[in-house]
Amino acid sequence: MDQFSNAAGPNELSESVYEVAFTPILEREEYQGEPLHSKLLALQSAMGEEDFNEYINSLLRITYNGKQLWLITKSERKRTLIEGKFLPLIAEVFEVAAPRVFSQP
Repeated sequence: MDQFSNAAGPNELSESVYEVAFTPILEREEYQGEPLHSKLLALQSAMGEEDFNEYINSLLRITYNGKQLWLITKSERKRTLIEGKFLPLIAEVFEVAAPRVFSQP
């Protein structure tokens, strides 16, 4: 990682700056339980692996309780594309009436 300077001076490193590696949704432990994991795999099959990886596997968070589904993405652009291209398919796979997609930059 490049050196960052903090307010203390240009030659001092900040101990508060660190990098967190992004983990795809399908690899995260909290999404391995059922029925969520099966539904994610079914969605991957229905969307195609490339689109799934771009729009779903890159999500920040998924909240699903069997009746409601919330998807949180990191950009407004991806939120718009998910809603425009995939929302009916997502609703069908997860068996929810109105999934919600939020962006959290």
